[in-house]
Amino acid sequence: MCGIAGIVRFDRPASASREPLAAMRARLRHRGPDGEGELFTSAAALAHTRLAMVDPANGAQPFVSADGRYALVYNGELYNHHELRAALPGPWRTRTDTETLLAAWQQWGEDCLPRLDGMYAFFVWDEQRQHGVAVRDRLGVKPLAYRSDLNAGPDAGPGFAFASEAQALLPLHASPPRAELDAVVEYLVAPAFSGVSRSPFADIEYLPPGHILRVARAGISLHRYWRWQACPDATDAASEIAAADVRDALADGVRGALRADVPIGLFSSGGLDSTAVAALARRHQQHLPAFTIRFADQERWDASHSVIVVSDDTPHAAAAAAALDLDAREVFSPREHVLRELEAVARVDDALPAWEQEISQRVLARAAAAEVKGILVGDAADETHYGYHFLLDERATASPRAIFERLGSVPVAADIDPAPAVRLDAEYRALAADAGWSFDDRRARVLATTQIVVERWLPRLLHNGDIHCMAFGLEPRVPFAARALLDLAARVEPAVALRGGVEKWLLRDSLRGIIPEDIRTRRKSALPKDQAVGALYRDEARRLLRAPHPLVARVVDLPALQPLLRADGGPLSEVARAILFRVIALHHWAVCHEVAAP
Repeated sequence: MCGIAGIVRFDRPASASREPLAAMRARLRHRGPDGEGELFTSAAALAHTRLAMVDPANGAQPFVSADGRYALVYNGELYNHHELRAALPGPWRTRTDTETLLAAWQQWGEDCLPRLDGMYAFFVWDEQRQHGVAVRDRLGVKPLAYRSDLNAGPDAGPGFAFASEAQALLPLHASPPRAELDAVVEYLVAPAFSGVSRSPFADIEYLPPGHILRVARAGISLHRYWRWQACPDATDAASEIAAADVRDALADGVRGALRADVPIGLFSSGGLDSTAVAALARRHQQHLPAFTIRFADQERWDASHSVIVVSDDTPHAAAAAAALDLDAREVFSPREHVLRELEAVARVDDALPAWEQEISQRVLARAAAAEVKGILVGDAADETHYGYHFLLDERATASPRAIFERLGSVPVAADIDPAPAVRLDAEYRALAADAGWSFDDRRARVLATTQIVVERWLPRLLHNGDIHCMAFGLEPRVPFAARALLDLAARVEPAVALRGGVEKWLLRDSLRGIIPEDIRTRRKSALPKDQAVGALYRDEARRLLRAPHPLVARVVDLPALQPLLRADGGPLSEVARAILFRVIALHHWAVCHEVAAP
């Protein structure tokens, strides 16, 4: 994995963009501590920072084809690059999947995309045609932000620019950067669905998952090349066969995700998903460090209107480690560091921190990066295998608005303006309708909700994993995003996936005999919340809001927050806690990036 950046200008030589490109590359060094490179073609200026996972001695980027026609900057891993090489002509100069990807592009062009299995964001420049293409993987595991208007800032003029992180494009902005109001409001109303296509920075967008963006002298054009779309054809009678298929596809995904010339570890919660990945990884890797978060004085609480329990992961992770012979690591997260970590999270997550778990992700990633360069994660299992119990709640799936009401977001909207919730409800309905689903009957509602979860919640979750791991030069790998497994998951009938009121029933069934039975049947749990941390949020919000940042004052109804800020208010509810977390995060984000209110 790496950091990539580039500027395409047709009105002057690419070398004229040397200074802004260097500034962009400098903002991505944390993603690629093992090397840097740049290339100036006639119109494209490309930069790269490398985290060397395969063939560390070779494969420097930008990577240029032997005939000089194509130049590639690439961030990701192709899990099937050995299989791709078998179908491609040589000779080969390196063992890297970078060279494999460029050879596939030379051979098949955009038709290579259905053949790719892995995670990737890349840009290919064709010097002969004076044409570039930016590509993002199916689910959005790897990030890519872009600007299509460079008419302001130090590199003003018609053109296109891209980078692995939105903040790396800020050197191209006029100073100071402005906030994109719609994106900030979406963050406050529906944080779990935010930061997928709209960036909170004005004039910066995210390339959506499963899309390509073509760049030519005539302009840019955006096209979808893949979409996860539920089209069930499985039946109860076929579920036994489907379970075996799911197990085999996941095993293949884990095997591919382990391909590296550097140490790989695992984030473990002792839950179904991470334990499944661990069990299958142990078939191929003798030493597997497993990192688990641990909190001080963990206070258990019951999430209202939910069967999701809240529990300490450490005993479950320890049991999984003992059963699978993992090298367990407990990573302690001190309460007194929470506010410092929250400020750091707001600085790093340029899409704005969506939830408190990002603090845990940062703490875990920092610890893991001291030992390994790659980390296996269980992300994408819940979203693609019907892993959320609210799918069984007819009230929660009645509409998109009901979904983020269920997630505790609408009270934030009420503190601002109820209109954004109405607008976003319509937007998410249209997303589901475009995939062929409505909210007209129970089955359709489950499928429509799942479509929204896969297209909005999951990319946000994957963004968080990438941004916080790569802050420390740690590459997260996502076996549940394997192509064959995604294809299978899309065909599973909801009645099978949620059989007997059990979320992820088919995935659980596929893991019989693979993981310990008590973990296979363990109820889904959330991280515990320490009420003392809630009190810290209240004190910090009170301090910051004495002189609120202009952006916070613009988008948040500050008088409506006052009841939450009273010292005698007692323990904070989950909704109140989430509101204060987001207000604090928004303040720190705006301050550290010197953002102006719109």
